[in-house]
Amino acid sequence: MRRLIVGDIHSHYDMLISALGKASFCPESDVLYSVGDILDRGGKPVETLRYLMSLPDFRPVLGNHDAYFESYLWNEEEPDIDWLMGDGGSNTVKEVSKLGKDERRAIRDFYSSFPVVRSEDDIIVVHGGIPAKYTEAELAAISAVKRPVPLLSGSDSLWLEDFLWNRSYLYSAMEDSAWARRGRKVDVRVKPVKTKKTIFIGHTQLRPECRPFVSKKFHLVAIDTGAGSGQGPLTVMDIDTKEYWQADADGIRL
Repeated sequence: MRRLIVGDIHSHYDMLISALGKASFCPESDVLYSVGDILDRGGKPVETLRYLMSLPDFRPVLGNHDAYFESYLWNEEEPDIDWLMGDGGSNTVKEVSKLGKDERRAIRDFYSSFPVVRSEDDIIVVHGGIPAKYTEAELAAISAVKRPVPLLSGSDSLWLEDFLWNRSYLYSAMEDSAWARRGRKVDVRVKPVKTKKTIFIGHTQLRPECRPFVSKKFHLVAIDTGAGSGQGPLTVMDIDTKEYWQADADGIRL
């Protein structure tokens, strides 16, 4: 059994299948993790959903786009306007609204199982990053607790939303390394989590480099290489060996 993890897919179904093909992914024996943001922006949300839901062992976390979509599934009459019009949600709604009630309900149940943080034997997976002062034990506790469904349903979930959006952990790691941060500022400087686990995140597009960012000091691997924008590839990585494969995007040569 291999453990693979995929960056922000954003409805780019063809890139997903291509990257998994390059990795020789075997659904029957391999596990596929996701750093979140499965939908929006790309052109094939339904195909992406159906494929991921068909996998015997798919282990995602909730991304900010996933939270918007989940909120829509519970309240289809009043989707978030900013997400719908300005952040790529319109095509997702257009395609998913064509589905039957039973399939939409199955998708809603599928999304309800996504944790905000996933902490397993030797890995921690979170979409945006880790806010300041969280310990490994606290992250494990958050991973084990059932979150509000939908997440964007009340003020009691605001602290959990921070894990979907927060970039301070990544930016602090970048500032500590030779990686070019391209003028990004660390609003809150974060110290490395004391852990022997590897922390995988997405959310922040690693362009123009279009390759994963690794910080041993911060125990961090960031793998959103820009597929959502259409200006970067989609990355699939072997969690144990750190070997990675990328599906090409228009205008990007790998």
